[in-house]
Amino acid sequence: MRPASVLVVGGGVVGLACAHYLGRAGLKVTVLERDRLGSGASRGNAGEVCPDLVEPLGAPGVAVRALTGMVKPASPLWINPVPSIQLVRFLARLGLRSTARHYGAGAASLAALAEDTFELFEELEALGVDGGAEKDGFLFAYPSYEDAAHGLAGFRRLGAPVGGLLRGPALSEREPALGPAAHAGFLVERQWSLDPGQFVDTLAERLRRDGAELVEGARVTGVREDGRGVQVRTSAGTYGADAVVIAAGVWSREVCRSLGVRIDLAPGKGYSFSVPAEPLPRRLVHLGSAKAVLTPLGKRVRVAGTMEFDRDPDRFRQGRVDAIVTAARPYLPGADWDRREQEWMGPRPMTPDGLPLIGPLPGRPRILLATGHNMLGLMLAPATGRLVTGLVTGEGGGELAARFTPMRR
Repeated sequence: MRPASVLVVGGGVVGLACAHYLGRAGLKVTVLERDRLGSGASRGNAGEVCPDLVEPLGAPGVAVRALTGMVKPASPLWINPVPSIQLVRFLARLGLRSTARHYGAGAASLAALAEDTFELFEELEALGVDGGAEKDGFLFAYPSYEDAAHGLAGFRRLGAPVGGLLRGPALSEREPALGPAAHAGFLVERQWSLDPGQFVDTLAERLRRDGAELVEGARVTGVREDGRGVQVRTSAGTYGADAVVIAAGVWSREVCRSLGVRIDLAPGKGYSFSVPAEPLPRRLVHLGSAKAVLTPLGKRVRVAGTMEFDRDPDRFRQGRVDAIVTAARPYLPGADWDRREQEWMGPRPMTPDGLPLIGPLPGRPRILLATGHNMLGLMLAPATGRLVTGLVTGEGGGELAARFTPMRR
């Protein structure tokens, strides 16, 4: 039977997007968020909407970089040298999937999920869900011509809409804010950047206007099924519905554990902060070799980067912010790096193969997962919400969802 009500566990951008599409399909929706709406990895990221650039983390060679990062705390990819057994297991599976074959298949699956991302965001804009999107593409900057040529070749293999290589004065003309560390680069057309916090807030307001119930401070302690539906126990009380969607980011592990199900997620922590700069970059800038992103937001620049694998998803390490400053400073000389604000860390839910977990748990058709979006949660949120709604209502999505089934091997 088609369910009439659904609980969404997790009020991050993916959970809110699921709630939006479920509500538009006529279901009564309640969102249960452990902290504040948009907490976790949703607010402080670089705000990228780039469906032409989707690729899994596990590219060939990533395992070598990960091992190197264990002994170099300033490395863009860093692993706590005292990991948990769960993290060791995850990293081993990541290494096994870091092959050209797995990488190519993963990139194709992500591209299929992201296929009409721009149209979905435009539909949300028409409903007042507005992140102030800038739609004039990204600039990638590198310290050498050889590095830029290598990056450009990789994006061409993905089929991305890239231009030619820019060197010296041509690069400076495209982006006057860049400093002398940037010697070459290229433009990727069409991609968007937006303010993720503003996007989350306007999406939540749209949900309230549409009649959804949004409950903050509701930490889930257990999920169980009965003959009538699903019961979710939280620190704010017990809630019932016909179905539940678990979209709690990395904390989905604990929710599934209450059902006796183990899912393979690890917190891949990203960091960001904002600084004033004169001039501001004209568009989002990727510092290719520094593995940092510059996103102009209002009168400041958000500087985001790093990938930290650590067993504690809540621990903030100031050294990671300092490492981003060191890497990005030579590229943006007009920034006042001593006036940093909004220092932030978000634990991104990483999967070994780089693909999200979307679909029902085995033998539990009333309980669905929508998590594990790695570094693509903001961009893939609308597509995920639409796909989950088709699965909950039985009205479509099965063929695409088969690529993201939670219990895949």
